[in-house]
Amino acid sequence: MSRVLRLAASGVASLAGFSVDEIEDIKVAVSEVLLALVEHGEGAAIDVRFVVTESGLEIHGRSAAEHFDAQHPDLAVCSTVLASVCTEHGLEHQEGSAHIWAMVAHVAVG
Repeated sequence: MSRVLRLAASGVASLAGFSVDEIEDIKVAVSEVLLALVEHGEGAAIDVRFVVTESGLEIHGRSAAEHFDAQHPDLAVCSTVLASVCTEHGLEHQEGSAHIWAMVAHVAVG
C-alpha cells in the first residue's frame, strides 16, 4: 500500500501546485509515516489522510496501537528522516492510538 499512498499524495500535491522537489519530500514523508505505523502499530488498521493548507501538505497517520512508544529507537530514525524532509512533524500516543504527522511546506511560485 505504500506505493498507492505515495502516488495519491503526489497526485494531490501536483494538483495543488507543489514543485517536483516538494513532491519528492512528500513521498519520503509518506513512506516514513506508513513504515513506522506498520512496524509499531501492533497490527491494527492504519488510517492515513492528506490535508492541503496554505502552508503546505500535511500527512496524518493513525493506528489503534495501545502500547505505541514514541521514544522507541526505531522511531528516532523515522523522526530523523522526517526532520530532513519536513518543516514540522510529530510522533505521539493519543487516546489509545499512535499518531504520526508530518508537514511539507509549499513555496508558492509567481
